[in-house]
Amino acid sequence: TAMNDTFNFKRFGKYFASDLTRLFSENWLKVLCFGLIPVFGLILSYMFSLFVPGEYEYIGLGTREFFLAATAAIFSVWIPSACYGYVTDKRAGSNYILIPASVLEKTVSVIINAAAIVPAAFLVIYAVSDLVATLVTGTAVSETLLMNMSAWNLSELFGDGVDGYALISLHISILYFILGAVFFRRGKISKTILVLFGLGVLCLFIMLMVLKGFSDNGFDGLEQLDESVFRGLTTAALVIQAIVLYILIYFRIKKIQQ
Repeated sequence: TAMNDTFNFKRFGKYFASDLTRLFSENWLKVLCFGLIPVFGLILSYMFSLFVPGEYEYIGLGTREFFLAATAAIFSVWIPSACYGYVTDKRAGSNYILIPASVLEKTVSVIINAAAIVPAAFLVIYAVSDLVATLVTGTAVSETLLMNMSAWNLSELFGDGVDGYALISLHISILYFILGAVFFRRGKISKTILVLFGLGVLCLFIMLMVLKGFSDNGFDGLEQLDESVFRGLTTAALVIQAIVLYILIYFRIKKIQQ
């Protein structure tokens, strides 16, 4: 039937499991290295403290949150090409086309694996590493990243917690680079960054034009936007971005499959 040709749960389950196994067999050590950065940070900070007089103090929570954000940003840029950049290669791409799975099944597997499961594995390893490093230094558990990330509470994912939006933004960032990984044949990361830079300039121009329109009206429209409305608009913008990227990834994989 048409449904079975488009999406068959049994076939998808087998393909999804094999795809996930391939991803971790090829990239588990790299993901682990990203996740163990708190441990590396602990070792380096202790080594530097040997040359500084006074009692050793572990890295503060604010600094560790900054390093988590920076590491997550680098991870979101690197992981898509590492996972699925091969699909545009001549030989590996041909093998990818021959895999017995529909375009929709491949797209769902790409999105779930590269934009959800692998990043989740990285975040879990990172949080556990930070917990271990914090406990080793004798710092209170309340100072760990795990206890200070509201995003770990799913009920606050779309709430007031900034970390909730940070997780969604990380997911969307990975989606952009997945699209770049399956779209460009060479220079996947650099070309994706250039495209994002161009989109950023365009969005900034549009935003300035909108603000200019508000300024002509004395910003009356902005004053009527309360916090809940602004949060709802932000969430809607993020969801729309994700949906558009899902669709673009689907059609790009469909093009490769033909």
